[in-house]
Amino acid sequence: METYPTLRQATGVARTLSKHSSCTMVVYRLADEKYVAAHSTDRVEGTIEGVYRDGYVVQTLLTKKS
Repeated sequence: METYPTLRQATGVARTLSKHSSCTMVVYRLADEKYVAAHSTDRVEGTIEGVYRDGYVVQTLLTKKS
């Protein structure tokens, strides 16, 4: 689980890790406007921005509507 200053950075990391590690990654926003790229098994402590698998965004009930 890593923290990033922008959503773009967190999303890039999540896409890359989900593609190369064959795992599901979650990007969420913390209260202080920082973003976290975490494994799907990690505890989420913010608002989910996206879920990524195999380098692509996955539509789930957990993500917000675009």
